[in-house]
Amino acid sequence: MVRVLLGLIKGGIVGAVVGFAASRVGFGAGATAWLVYGAVGFLVGLVCGKPPWRQETIWTSVVKGVVGLAVCMGLFWVARKVFGEMQAPALLLAPLGVADGKALVAVPALLGPLIGILYGVFVEVDDGGKSAPAGKGQTKP
Repeated sequence: MVRVLLGLIKGGIVGAVVGFAASRVGFGAGATAWLVYGAVGFLVGLVCGKPPWRQETIWTSVVKGVVGLAVCMGLFWVARKVFGEMQAPALLLAPLGVADGKALVAVPALLGPLIGILYGVFVEVDDGGKSAPAGKGQTKP
């Protein structure tokens, strides 16, 4: 349960920061949106799970990041197909400084945290747990 909560927090924070920055710069639609969600996936892969300094090699974190890049781009594709032209709630758009009438998938400050949370929870649950030391689970003859 703690791992799920950590993935929710870490993935949400990374997705919110990258999504908000992309919204401010104007990278919400077109080809740049793919780069935004790829960046969310890469950074969530680096941050979630075991920290990079506790991994056996640095490549473990890099691979989690590269896989996250592909997974989060795929989640963005699914969101575009499923949510399509669904309008983002006006109540959430005003504080972000986004004009009314935008589709949910065109607002990275809203979709970024959702995608970051999904991948962050997966990575935390998969990589964050402690494994049993060798020989502890075996019975003595």
